[in-house]
Amino acid sequence: MIAHINGILEITSSDRAVIDVGGIGYELHIPASTLDALPATGIHVRLHTHLHVREDALVLYGFSTTGELEFFRLLIGISRIGPNVALNILSGISFDDFRSAIYSEDIQRLSSLSGVGAKTAKRLVLELKDKIGRVEYMERMDSGYAPDLANSAIAGMISLGYTRSVAETAVRMALQSESSDNIGELIKAALKNV
Repeated sequence: MIAHINGILEITSSDRAVIDVGGIGYELHIPASTLDALPATGIHVRLHTHLHVREDALVLYGFSTTGELEFFRLLIGISRIGPNVALNILSGISFDDFRSAIYSEDIQRLSSLSGVGAKTAKRLVLELKDKIGRVEYMERMDSGYAPDLANSAIAGMISLGYTRSVAETAVRMALQSESSDNIGELIKAALKNV
């Protein structure tokens, strides 16, 4: 597998970039966020990559950050979400906004993305709600709490066998009623909420 490409940026378009590596031009399909992060042509660039194998082609996708790459891989892991729809999602919404839409079950926002209809939006919510960490989303909703304490309490509940979504909801409720900064007390309070 090709993990990344280092070379000279030769050509860019709205959804592609060509990088020259030792005289060979590699065409990479890229989201708008990566396009915005690219330097001017003729400048050295490094992109993280995902190689997608189809019956009729090998297609290389490029990303400016590992976070974008992981977001892409998370999306293509969903049934009936192919690489092109995943790129449309990456181009149309930031990860934080996407995570917020998933947890608030904002089907209208998700279905407004290119290539995503109402059924696909519902599938995204159903399949991703437990897979995407929501501590940062919780922090926006409940400002003033220590993220390390919440993360530790969530991890503790997960180790006890609870799902991430159950653990996050329970910890969030506990943080609203408890003012303790002791992890043990927070987990005890959270367990009362399940």
